[in-house]
Amino acid sequence: MEMTYAGFDPGHNANKFARVQAGQISTYVLPSTVGLASRSKKDGLTLGGVVRPRRAVQPPLRVVFEGIEYLVGPNVDQFTKPIDRLDLNRFTDSPELRATFYAGAYQLLNGGVHHLALAMALPVTVLEDKVEATRLERAIRSWLVGEHGFSVDGVETVLTVTQLRTKIPQPVATWFDWGMDATGQWVKGKAAQRAPTLIIDEGFNTLDVLVIENGQISDRLSGGDTLGMSRAAEELMELIKHRYAGLTIELQRANDLIKQAVNGQKVEIYVHGELTDVTRLAKGCLQSLEADVDNYLLRSMGKLKDAYKVLLTGGGALAMAPRLLRRFPAATVMYEPVLANARGLAKLAIRPGFLN
Repeated sequence: MEMTYAGFDPGHNANKFARVQAGQISTYVLPSTVGLASRSKKDGLTLGGVVRPRRAVQPPLRVVFEGIEYLVGPNVDQFTKPIDRLDLNRFTDSPELRATFYAGAYQLLNGGVHHLALAMALPVTVLEDKVEATRLERAIRSWLVGEHGFSVDGVETVLTVTQLRTKIPQPVATWFDWGMDATGQWVKGKAAQRAPTLIIDEGFNTLDVLVIENGQISDRLSGGDTLGMSRAAEELMELIKHRYAGLTIELQRANDLIKQAVNGQKVEIYVHGELTDVTRLAKGCLQSLEADVDNYLLRSMGKLKDAYKVLLTGGGALAMAPRLLRRFPAATVMYEPVLANARGLAKLAIRPGFLN
């Protein structure tokens, strides 16, 4: 059976997948929200002729394995209660990670029977601790390598993971995406391989800043663990609660509002049944985060910043790009930066000898 080569970049906010096939890379992003399929969505009664019903929301994917059904991806909170796990053990053998992995693999493979060679990235903070990194790798390998039978929206899939490598820091995969082609060959030349390259990965929970030199991580700037995009969302939650008499919104909803501000859209919420414009609040939270990230980089790097080739990546790269490009005018904003790590992983997976 033909081998499928893929990359898997799990995240707090979204899971990213990429596959290499015939020299082309296909990608898929899946919200990392998971819940048990315990109840059906209640659409309620409609007032025909008076109020036009809202367009139905996109339903989540229905993933079934080991006799249990999970809802995965978009709009899970409108169908069931999401399972919120932020601890690092979610990478080992949590049913939530299995459900999201199966859903993403299905989207790439379209069901059926497949053999998979997989490169999977992990957070930098995990891999810095060699003991913890080894423990996690063994735990992941224990459930992921082997045969998996599951269904997604009723379509049966049998997936056998034959090869796996996990000790890959998430931002480093962006460097491989930048430097490799779709066959896993380095195409930027030896000078680029040796040159100091700064990777600024703005994620949902953390800001990771790595320096790669001579093909190795030579430095990691610490202190960015609270400078992810969730910081802007959390600040918006607090502002709304303070300004509108205790009104509370969930973190995911606040993050969606921040995304609307990033995309230049009007940002609105309901307050006492009235649609209320909170665009200025959302933009203010975003600008506050931009300033904090910029100050952190300036303090950490100082005058050394001009020595590096700079790559901007991660889900928050587009939001941070205007400010960061003023600090690093020659920086490269990765194409579809939320997927750069997954693409790099897929290129590594197909690289001859990498998974052996």
